[in-house]
Amino acid sequence: MSQLVSEFLSSLKNKKYSPNSIQSHRLDLSKFIKWLKVDEENCDSQEVTENIRSINLDDLETYLNYLRQSFKPRTVARHISTLKLFFDYLELHGLIKKSPAHQLRFPEVLPDAPEILTPEEVLALLESPSLDHYLGLRDRAMMELLYSSGLKVSELLGLDVEDLFLELEFLKVRSKRERMVPITIKAVQVLQKYLTEARENRLLVPNDPCLFPGRNGTRMTRVGFWAMIKKHAKRSGINSHINPRILRHSFAVHLLQNGIDLSDIKELFGYVSLDATLQYAHINRPDFVKVYHELHPRGRKHAVK
Repeated sequence: MSQLVSEFLSSLKNKKYSPNSIQSHRLDLSKFIKWLKVDEENCDSQEVTENIRSINLDDLETYLNYLRQSFKPRTVARHISTLKLFFDYLELHGLIKKSPAHQLRFPEVLPDAPEILTPEEVLALLESPSLDHYLGLRDRAMMELLYSSGLKVSELLGLDVEDLFLELEFLKVRSKRERMVPITIKAVQVLQKYLTEARENRLLVPNDPCLFPGRNGTRMTRVGFWAMIKKHAKRSGINSHINPRILRHSFAVHLLQNGIDLSDIKELFGYVSLDATLQYAHINRPDFVKVYHELHPRGRKHAVK
């Protein structure tokens, strides 16, 4: 891969971009570079760098037309975002005079309504793990915490024990926008039981800070988490539309249905603007805002069990 691309990706890591975001930008730029080399079979890294530095707006428009033949507007929009970010980096560091991506326009992309679980399906999923052994306690704690907080899976898996403030019913999320997030009393109770009875016995290295170790005793991976969710969804009879983000989406929609404001979802999710929450805006809700613990389906007022 071009040295320019490698340095750009390193800069994203230094800016605390998530590993998933960095990987997405890596794949987008790999596709772009592959397109540049269509007629240059013997092109080395230095030649790729020079080709990148010579790109103009017409070249980018041609590339986007190429993408439009195979991809939906949402995917094309993501590629445009990557190109803008990359060429802005080159301009900022004096590697090109002016970014040719400044004038690229995003296609109109209407937000899709997210797939969610009903409150009854959530309850069935949460109660699938047995609390009589370690794995059941861990799985229940993970799912309760995810539905309680609306965290991304990567944020959940990145939690350390020191990020929990159970006596305050809060947790700290260490991401690009560090924030404090409330959690339900149900999640607190399961986490206390998990920490007391299960976690320490499964750590590969004593005093490892990770909150949720996987099968090998180190921090659980996304693959491990996905396998866990699918297993319990199948047991609960809701495997038809399950995905790793479904508890996060269900968390947002159920709170909106109970009356929370869209701007509060923005804060809970750590979004910079309301635009990112528009996929949830189709939900009808009352015109009032109540506190989190009153509105969450697993909170004090609406606890189902």
